[in-house]
Amino acid sequence: MKLERLLAIVMKLLNKDQVTARELAEEFEVSVRTIQRDMDSINMAGIPIVSTKGVNGGYSIVKEFKIRNGFLKEDEHELLMTALNGVLKAYGDQQLQHIIDKLNVLKATSRQNKRSTIQLDFSGWGKAEKRSEKVQILKEAIESQRVVSFTYIDMNGNHSVRKVEPLTLLLKLNKWYVYAYCLLRNDFRLFKLGRMREVNVLQEKAATHVDIPSIPSYHQGGKEVTLTLKFSKHALNQLEDFFEFEDLQFGEDGLFYLTETFPEDEWIYRMLLSLGDEVEVLKPDHVRHMLKERAKKIYDLY
Repeated sequence: MKLERLLAIVMKLLNKDQVTARELAEEFEVSVRTIQRDMDSINMAGIPIVSTKGVNGGYSIVKEFKIRNGFLKEDEHELLMTALNGVLKAYGDQQLQHIIDKLNVLKATSRQNKRSTIQLDFSGWGKAEKRSEKVQILKEAIESQRVVSFTYIDMNGNHSVRKVEPLTLLLKLNKWYVYAYCLLRNDFRLFKLGRMREVNVLQEKAATHVDIPSIPSYHQGGKEVTLTLKFSKHALNQLEDFFEFEDLQFGEDGLFYLTETFPEDEWIYRMLLSLGDEVEVLKPDHVRHMLKERAKKIYDLY
């Protein structure tokens, strides 16, 4: 009951300029002394309460802290909450949860039964405990400016022990990355958290970098190739993970065609192989040859 009363008091303070202790005591059927203790509890929780004495006195929330209901329209509040809750699923930070709680209080009295028409989920499939643990470790290292060590597995399966000075965490397409200065390569690099093992924060202090390059796209600067692809109709369920359906051309033979430019790296070959016999590379010839050789190696294994 106390928690419910505290939340109700906060809601009232957010929606009114000032409230007296007597008014609150009568509304919640408690003593004025109980209301005074409640105000101390709210203040200790991080919501700054101001007490004004006199005939026109009472309790209020510091104006700089307070966001009025009129600040956000209903649809704006709903969209903001949708985005924040989607991020929270991938980034379970306590500070982010506090922001959501404050915004929930702000609009708690309106549209309570309305279900959001959009839901966002930036988390990946499967268990997220280990991924979240890495995110928190790196976040703490960035905030404390500490060097981090880990074993890194690149896309070719090669292992290397790295020491880096982490700068920024990046969530992109359900995947977490850390942008850092690599002490092994003496350069700024983007590391995928899913390929990091044995992540440890060291006592070594990270250097302060002034001229930090912007975070590159993951394939920036690499060789590109323009592919002409043919897909069977059974490939549609898989295609949505890699392509936009608007880019597909529907042939009279009932098949789907696409011409698109991609970075020519390990990812593109693995993606094409993952589609199995549902895709055929029509052009260029060297990609056809590469896939044929890789398929042959797979065949030889069995």
